[in-house]
Amino acid sequence: MASKTLNITISSDMSVCGVSAAIATAAACRAKKEELTLAVGLSLVFTSIMMVAMPAVIIALWGKNGQPTELAQVLGGAWMGGTIDATGAVAAAGAFLGQNGLYVAATVKMIQNVLIGVIAFCVAVYWTKKVEAKEGQTVGWLEVWYRFPKFVIGFVIASGVFSLIYFTIGKDLGKTVVDQGVIKGMSDIYRGWFFCLAFVSIGLATNFRELGHYFKGGKPLILYVAGQSFNLVLTLLMAYLMFIKLFGNYIQEALDIKGAW
Repeated sequence: MASKTLNITISSDMSVCGVSAAIATAAACRAKKEELTLAVGLSLVFTSIMMVAMPAVIIALWGKNGQPTELAQVLGGAWMGGTIDATGAVAAAGAFLGQNGLYVAATVKMIQNVLIGVIAFCVAVYWTKKVEAKEGQTVGWLEVWYRFPKFVIGFVIASGVFSLIYFTIGKDLGKTVVDQGVIKGMSDIYRGWFFCLAFVSIGLATNFRELGHYFKGGKPLILYVAGQSFNLVLTLLMAYLMFIKLFGNYIQEALDIKGAW
């Protein structure tokens, strides 16, 4: 692909957590707005397909009488958590498999989401020190800080604060205060509006005429399909190794499985 920024934006989108990773990477490598829009568009299209298709495939492979078994929930949940790009879509797809499927899928996805900051930092360093650095000229670390997406820091701080609240006041009270109380009630409203405004802003900055030449030869689509196909195979192998072969006995005990495996 001629555009290195488009390449890395799409690649991080499919390998980490979709839209958030694409936005963070685009800021780190200074991708064009049209390139970010293209990456986000590809991600949303395939996410919509995968969140419906993958639960059906999992139940067909490991289900029993059309219903997901505990094996399907654990292995399938881990598989979807590592491959479906959007966190909300992962939770929705996991819920198709049952409560355990939801928990496993969401947990794997949240662990993967932590890598947003790592990926963004590495891309910012690589782009300033290697890709854009002119011969005999060194780009300072201040430029890396300038490019680093600050919302990642907010993500880490918010996660730390609410985790501390849970540990301090206890799980039950924490769930009442945070998940079912004023905090969630207020944050849901703002989250919905900010999410809508973010995507409206991306749309306002989108020039479809400019997007046209990026699709010549279909290379962005080929990159996404090839990368996501590799991702599906690799994640399934890793999920089977970790959740079945190495730690299957512990998971059996935790879920109190009786003969399902």
